[in-house]
Amino acid sequence: MKSWVVMTLGTVLLLAEEAQAAISGQIDARLIIIASCAVTNDITNSDGSPIGDVGLLDFGSQGPTWTKPINANLSDAGNGTLEVSCNSSVTGFTVTIDGGTHGDGTTRRLSNGTQTIPYRLFLDASGGDSYSIGQQRNFAVTNGGQVPIPVFGSVVANTGAVPAGVYTDTLTVTLDW
Repeated sequence: MKSWVVMTLGTVLLLAEEAQAAISGQIDARLIIIASCAVTNDITNSDGSPIGDVGLLDFGSQGPTWTKPINANLSDAGNGTLEVSCNSSVTGFTVTIDGGTHGDGTTRRLSNGTQTIPYRLFLDASGGDSYSIGQQRNFAVTNGGQVPIPVFGSVVANTGAVPAGVYTDTLTVTLDW
């Protein structure tokens, strides 16, 4: 009985060594690029990494009154510029800027928590073309290049004394294509 078991085991081992096979198959790879745009800026932290905010309208420091408008844009004080990059499938997009955290639906306002100061946004430094609250502004895309989005701010002249403090607002910019 012992010899029969050895013979059977030997036959199985011989068959196992001779039974080789190769199998092949395919792997599909895919990347879908959708018609889209991306907002970029050249703003970086001191360590060189990009920051999440689109930019800063820095109106600087001012005394309690001023007789001329105080102006700012996204590139003041080296804070960067807002740009949009789209692939060639996109020929245009719109930009909408809301009324901000402290706006009242018709006027954007900077606030120190108790006092507010009105300000306006424009597409040009001269203040001739404004970003009205919630209004879509159209921008054309050519050759898939970067499209600069100009944003200029102006705090209106104020001859009445304003309390000292840091006045801020947060705007939401919406890009649609």
